[in-house]
Amino acid sequence: MTTIENRDEALPRSLTNAVTGDRIRFLQSPLLGDGETLIFRCTLPAGANGAPLHSHADMHEIFEVESGALEMDMGARGKRILLAGERIEIAPGVSHGFRNALDRETRFVNISTPGAELERFLRSIYGAANDGKANKTGMPRNPLLLASALQGTGMTFAGIPRLIQKVLVSAMAAIARWTGSDRQLEPYWAGTAAKPGLM
Repeated sequence: MTTIENRDEALPRSLTNAVTGDRIRFLQSPLLGDGETLIFRCTLPAGANGAPLHSHADMHEIFEVESGALEMDMGARGKRILLAGERIEIAPGVSHGFRNALDRETRFVNISTPGAELERFLRSIYGAANDGKANKTGMPRNPLLLASALQGTGMTFAGIPRLIQKVLVSAMAAIARWTGSDRQLEPYWAGTAAKPGLM
């Protein structure tokens, strides 16, 4: 369920993923005109998987834990547990993933620069999950929707060469545009009035 706390804003500041139970509160939103840096608070339920090992081509991230413990997977660099008050900076191109290994909630703040495309991605996957279009991990079941969400983010996942992923995502996103299926995600991030999955 999504809550809209300021009805004057076209997009909600708070989202809940109905599949995973993850919650996000956008503290600074590029899509709402708050500048290029995205700042959000994420609450992961007990045992939540968070995000698989991935990297961002051009985005710098900071993770700062407010409560609980966040297990950071740094790929070949190993794993690290961040406790309340601890933070880690992730440079562009560095592989990372995260999860909540505890039996209680973990809450952290993420600061991403530039952040508009990550915000678009997050709003797209949460909206798709809330409208029944996601698999059990909370990602869109339709690969064309996933490619549309990923397009422009510079995000790649571990295990598949980056160039192959970029070519596949670009090709599938082009097919999504050609078939019009990419428009299924626009209501989640484009800022139009009341939308499915957001109220």
